[in-house]
Amino acid sequence: MTRFATYLGVGLLGLTALLPGRSRAQTAPEIRVVGRVAVGAYPTDEVVAQPSAAPAVQPSWAGPAVSMLENPGVPAMSVSGQARALAFVRSEPRPVAPFPIVLNRGVRQYVDDILAHPSGLVASFERSRPYFSQMVRVLEQDGLPRDLVYLSFAESDFTSEGAGPWQLSKATARRFGLVVNKYVDERRDPIKSTRAAAEYLATLHDETNDWHVALIGWNKGEAVLDRFWSLRGVDYNRLAAELPRTTRALMTRFMAVAIVAHHAREYGLQAVTFTAPPTYRTVKVKPGMSLSTLAERYGTTVARLHSLNPSLLRDRTPLRLASFELRVPKAQTEL
Repeated sequence: MTRFATYLGVGLLGLTALLPGRSRAQTAPEIRVVGRVAVGAYPTDEVVAQPSAAPAVQPSWAGPAVSMLENPGVPAMSVSGQARALAFVRSEPRPVAPFPIVLNRGVRQYVDDILAHPSGLVASFERSRPYFSQMVRVLEQDGLPRDLVYLSFAESDFTSEGAGPWQLSKATARRFGLVVNKYVDERRDPIKSTRAAAEYLATLHDETNDWHVALIGWNKGEAVLDRFWSLRGVDYNRLAAELPRTTRALMTRFMAVAIVAHHAREYGLQAVTFTAPPTYRTVKVKPGMSLSTLAERYGTTVARLHSLNPSLLRDRTPLRLASFELRVPKAQTEL
């Protein structure tokens, strides 16, 4: 079997899965010390929506292993009388079905709202532009459907503030390997948080074998899944009637964003492809360095460094890490 199977869309009114999909096996129960998994190459294209003249009104729905000091959520064990930190262990991908996109009455209403006032969605995609292709690549590497990238837009309108694009809780973020403390909040980093979100989504799918029910666990927590076990595989309209209100709203927004993005031209919107290489590069810098010093070194501003590195909560790199991978703008000669 090839790593990614190809699925064809079946038209706007009969939308099913639009993109490839695979999942990961559940997280290994044994925790071992391992490094983070590196992100691979960029995908070649992705289509999103952009109107030729965006109205001013927002859409109606807008709204490596580390020390215990750096990540208090990581468990520790005693080895020869000394505590050591244990990093999250990533699992291996395995085949699953793609995400079944549905266009029912509720989703159509959200689509209509977006098309009536598309500026909010367009602005969120503009904010995602430096990271979008990498996020899609992370999902693909983890064997997940590409369409799940749009869940981050439904969750947060793609903000880097607060809990970040995926709106992960601190406990969930730490469970899946992110650093969250007073110096760094990796939930705000689009790439790192996508790795954590991908692992969590895969785990939920492994538990349910149903993407719609898996998103109930995503939204309400795994503890509620037993209540919806009998609804796995049922018609979505029947499932929607049983969903918690907030979960139904989230799933409806998510599928509406995916539909608009995939069918931009049919809706009279200008399509934009994410094929350009990133306008930044990553450099390793020492701990505790001020961003003003780094901005001068790399010919940029502190504001630009914060924009490219939204996980940084201070105007300096973290003190307790051996090094920090900082994104800096590429020089014009590198573009």
